[in-house]
Amino acid sequence: MAIFLIHYDLYSRPDVEYPTLIPKLTKLGARRLTSSAWALKSDKPIAELRDEVEICALTGDRILIVQLEDWRTVNTMITIDSIAE
Repeated sequence: MAIFLIHYDLYSRPDVEYPTLIPKLTKLGARRLTSSAWALKSDKPIAELRDEVEICALTGDRILIVQLEDWRTVNTMITIDSIAE
């Protein structure tokens, strides 16, 4: 299984909520690293992960999904090492 970093930059609209994004990431098994970055251990292809997360996005949102090979963190909410185990 691969480790992926999922990062989003949501188009700021105070009157719009994102009721499906966090539940989708959680359902995929992702764990939050920072306020807008998540780590995920998955055997799904990166394009499939992108398609699943993109469904939750609104026009103007930005999503980045990267497969990680090596990493270092400082003061994240969890360590990626705990996901990689």
